Amino acid sequence: MEHLLIHLVGRNGPSEFHIIGSLKTWSILDRIPEITYRTLLTNGRYDEVDDRCLQPFFDKLRKVKWVQFAESSHLAHWEERERYMKVVADFLAV
Repeated sequence: MEHLLIHLVGRNGPSEFHIIGSLKTWSILDRIPEITYRTLLTNGRYDEVDDRCLQPFFDKLRKVKWVQFAESSHLAHWEERERYMKVVADFLAV
């Protein structure tokens, strides 16, 4: 376990908010158009993954639906459970 932690710290840094490792300049955005499956993006109004974070994925995915949960932070599946489950069920039903 200690080896894994050392590996992650080396790639990321001391925290998710202070990235200094090899992942600092890594990006997957140029490969997003290769995804051909329908994709559901979700975030909460008070989420640290705000609209600026999701917009590039929304712009580059071919078949995408984006739902924001107005009363949630990062845990919409917990904070707005009923609506979240309906959104996911409706998305999967298509």
